[in-house]
Amino acid sequence: MAALAVALQFCAGQVWGQSYGAQATSLLAQRSSEELSPQFEVVYTTPALYKWYGPRHLSTGYQRPWYQDQLTNYAQQHYQRYLNAGLEGDEWHDAFGRRLGRGWLVYTWEQEQPGRNSSRIRQGSFYSSVFGRLVISSDTAGGGTYRLMVGSELDARLTPMTFFKPNFEGVRLDYATDRLTSTFLFSRPSDPGNAGRTNFTHVAAGHAEVQLFDLAKIGATYVNAHTANSEDEFSVGNPLAGVLTTAQNQALSTLWVQVRDDSPVDGSGGATVFGHDIILVDTAGVELRGSEIDFLPAIAGARLRDGALVADGSEMMLFEYDLASLRDKGVDPESITAATIEMALANDYHVEMASDLQTNGERFNPETVLLTYARAEGNVQDDSNGELLRLGYGLPTGNELIGLNWDLVNWGGLSVQGEAVLNRQHRRYPNTRTEDRHEMVRRAHAAYGIAAYQRLPINLFVEGFHIADAYSTSFWLPQAGGIVQYEAPVPMLYEFVDDDDDHDSIPEWQRPFQRTSQGIAWPGYDVDGDFLHDYNQNNNPRPPWTVSIPGRPSSVPTNRNRNLIPDYEESFLRFRSDRPEFLFGVDMNHNGTPDPFENDLLPDYPYKADHRGINAYARWSPTPQIRLLAGRQDMGLISGDGNTESWYAMLTWTRRLGRGGRLRVFDFGALVQDDIRDDLQTWVQPLGAVGRMRDVRDLLAAQDTWRNTLYIDADQRLSAGLRLFHRLKWESWWQRRARLEVADEEGRMRSGFLGVINKGEWTIPIGLGVLEPRVKSEFRADRPFSTRLPTARSHEMSGYLMWTQPIFAEQTSVNYYARYGRQLFDTELQVGLELVRFRMLEGTRPDVGEDFNGQTVVAQIINRVGYLGYHLVTRAGIQYGRRNFESIEDERTSMLFVTMNAGLQ
Repeated sequence: MAALAVALQFCAGQVWGQSYGAQATSLLAQRSSEELSPQFEVVYTTPALYKWYGPRHLSTGYQRPWYQDQLTNYAQQHYQRYLNAGLEGDEWHDAFGRRLGRGWLVYTWEQEQPGRNSSRIRQGSFYSSVFGRLVISSDTAGGGTYRLMVGSELDARLTPMTFFKPNFEGVRLDYATDRLTSTFLFSRPSDPGNAGRTNFTHVAAGHAEVQLFDLAKIGATYVNAHTANSEDEFSVGNPLAGVLTTAQNQALSTLWVQVRDDSPVDGSGGATVFGHDIILVDTAGVELRGSEIDFLPAIAGARLRDGALVADGSEMMLFEYDLASLRDKGVDPESITAATIEMALANDYHVEMASDLQTNGERFNPETVLLTYARAEGNVQDDSNGELLRLGYGLPTGNELIGLNWDLVNWGGLSVQGEAVLNRQHRRYPNTRTEDRHEMVRRAHAAYGIAAYQRLPINLFVEGFHIADAYSTSFWLPQAGGIVQYEAPVPMLYEFVDDDDDHDSIPEWQRPFQRTSQGIAWPGYDVDGDFLHDYNQNNNPRPPWTVSIPGRPSSVPTNRNRNLIPDYEESFLRFRSDRPEFLFGVDMNHNGTPDPFENDLLPDYPYKADHRGINAYARWSPTPQIRLLAGRQDMGLISGDGNTESWYAMLTWTRRLGRGGRLRVFDFGALVQDDIRDDLQTWVQPLGAVGRMRDVRDLLAAQDTWRNTLYIDADQRLSAGLRLFHRLKWESWWQRRARLEVADEEGRMRSGFLGVINKGEWTIPIGLGVLEPRVKSEFRADRPFSTRLPTARSHEMSGYLMWTQPIFAEQTSVNYYARYGRQLFDTELQVGLELVRFRMLEGTRPDVGEDFNGQTVVAQIINRVGYLGYHLVTRAGIQYGRRNFESIEDERTSMLFVTMNAGLQ
């Protein structure tokens, strides 16, 4: 029997310090008065038959009181209240029986084997109510410091390719000296709250880094997730490789092997099977070949060509092995301990396998789920990659990563960093007659390296990477009964590397027992770092995060938020907020969206899986304001079919203008050949409705293309209170392919975007009041690559007039100095008028239908006051708006509001 326990208690009585001498003295003192056996006083022991009783929670002594003293009379005595035995908590002892004191359970994690439901995690009420789901213990000795943390929202980042979770729940131990830093993580992601489990997943991770010298360090990482079964002995098999759950460990009835074309789009050169066989091993170690015992599969979907089975395009061939029929051949299926498929394959193949135990976990009519076992490298179509594959079947039981990372910082101007990781994916073949079940291991590799050299005015940069398609940083989570859902609406996976494209610590994808933002993300749109979308500052734009719990209905609220309308569509706010289409960013995967603003549902690796390549550039800075850059990019898919090649250059120029103004110029041009799809999820804003996330498919507009992006903005501050701002973005894509070829793909030879924004504001103090006239002009011209999307040109002109008047001028929060800026009064009256004129010059857009004129009037009173230590802001007012359209009925809106906000500033 093995037991593992991690426990934390909070004691309200005696507190032990961290001094070892004090701890030893306390132990000696306790031994003299607190033995483990029951105690009694010999002096008060008599042979009388009379028994006396008294409530234990009233103060009593060892000597029996006389009869009349046993009565209670409160005429002259004060009333004695019953004492709560748990007022200071319960008594706690360590594993040796020594008393720890009175207190309350904060957190405990125990695992005892063998036993049912013997993996137990309990989180006491103090864990969340008193400690806020974070408990830290620490000590220092011999120049080293350690901290042990138990928490539900720990920031756990080891290396980018191995473990990167902004919301880790479990136990974390950190240790550091002058030269060594190390981190260890332990978690049970299968229902990590208050629950006992028999079937569960364990996660253990560790990272150590050594400072070789001042500028260089090297580190090692190990991450492991495996399935555990508390009914098995701890010594069964390799615990880090995992074991089968109680529902998985039964004889297989059917085994399926599916072979298909790995690049079905081209419709040719798919998988070719020259020969196939199955090898079975029984408990006696006897090897049985299917071809020798006439155990052949049923084959469906394959075509015969030149004596070989082929599958091109959308075709697929399925091999079905009926293991239950082995009884007819004198072989007991329950005695089979291993099954290996032999296949002679060539060309662009994709091999998947499944069994009757590998399903979606539905109670009635479960569906079989195929998992990938092998993929061909590239898109070979000439039989040159022919090989004999031996694929052992098993159910996933563990996943581990073994990594090495290095970092050299500014050694004579040279900086180098990188990482290499070995991924081992463990599987076991189910068998009820032996505890030593056959294990298979699938290996995958990932590595990258980055080098930069700086010798002003020259900078050199190069990066290379290779991330295998089979590389995986996730593992399955079994249900309490041991069933694993290999396909579910919420994937039953624990992710080592989360998807957090907008860096708000809440993953976008849904995973069991983990916080999620329900897929809503605006990466790159929080420049000010306030965790709010810069284009929706009026209210928190995202719905509250939720936790996905298997077996419970989704907790997605029907009213997702009070305001999911971006600021550039709202009255008055549209002046400060410009559309994201006007932002500048480098697009190195050439899908039409700048890289900082991309959102997907993939783990946040530095480079995408199934990619390998190199990127290098040289930068020259003749002056601090001017930078010239030229580079080369060459990458491709490893197992998939696709390549990206580009030559690119970029110019940046910045200049300071008078009175704190600024001029910036960016120009990026590239010659691109790209046929790798990089699909995204992005936010769309329909007209008159709340926004939503939508899948955006990469149309491959840069298969052979010249592209250029020019961006210019200027901030002018002409005088006190007068400010002008200008923004221009011009993006163009020119196709170099034949016009007929582009037309066959429903594309345009020339596409792009042109946007120009000009706006100005003037602050005019009049007495104690302030008049603020504003004006904004926005021109947009869209020409998408796809001919299915219409071209569009539009112009929007908006004017604003706002007046702020203090009501009680003698009550001010800051002093007022005429002509030297605005002051903040405690109570103000604000009145504003907005006029909008929109004209669709050509085409249509999804977010707007036709021309309109709009008017909005707002009147409000604002009061600012300190209240209970908080800064309280109260607003009360009315808003009325109207839009006049040409062909549809006018829109009118009105709103009365009273709002109170309390904050620290």
